[in-house]
Amino acid sequence: MSLNEPSAPASPIEVADEVDEESLAAVMRVVPVGAGVLAGSAVALLVLGYLAIYLLVFLPRGTVG
Repeated sequence: MSLNEPSAPASPIEVADEVDEESLAAVMRVVPVGAGVLAGSAVALLVLGYLAIYLLVFLPRGTVG
């Protein structure tokens, strides 16, 4: 490896990242929907777990005291 080689940013081919605005808009329409579905399913699983514990543990015990 030579010390006189230019770095990657010195080459415009390596640095230039052409982003098509239409492709970017298409991706930005899909990504937030997926994040919302993932967050919603995580919250739904938490609520179902809470309800399962409530129904299977706390209700069969009855009143305490």
